[in-house]
Amino acid sequence: MKSNYLLKYHDFYFQRIAKLKEQVKELHNKLSNEEFRQHEIVKFAYRIREADQEIIPQDPNRPEYRLRGDLRKYRRYKQGLQRYRLFFCFSNQPKIILYLYLNDEKHLRKAGDRNDPYKEFKSLVTKRYFSHNPDDPKVQKWIKSYYP
Repeated sequence: MKSNYLLKYHDFYFQRIAKLKEQVKELHNKLSNEEFRQHEIVKFAYRIREADQEIIPQDPNRPEYRLRGDLRKYRRYKQGLQRYRLFFCFSNQPKIILYLYLNDEKHLRKAGDRNDPYKEFKSLVTKRYFSHNPDDPKVQKWIKSYYP
């Protein structure tokens, strides 16, 4: 399904996805087709791709994606990802979704844990590593690439 949103990827998210793609490629080269299709990393990669390419762009402002408090300007997707979280922000004018963060196996979801992905993401937001602000130069660059 074609999205009405321009999909953009922060370097942090892009590097995580690139690592995941590399793992899938290695598994494809060493496993049989049946083992490959059943492997958890392959299934996880499929769920991430489906989420960022199809599910989230249908309605990035769904109530279950919303965060509260200091992170209220951001959204997160978790359906079917078990202890993983995909964080993003979006704009309806212009229609852009910025994928920001996907936790790794060192930052699995566990409430209260110091490596919890929500704590890690909030720390990166506090350090201004990510921004939802349309005046941010990186966000402006993405907007200009959408409206040249």
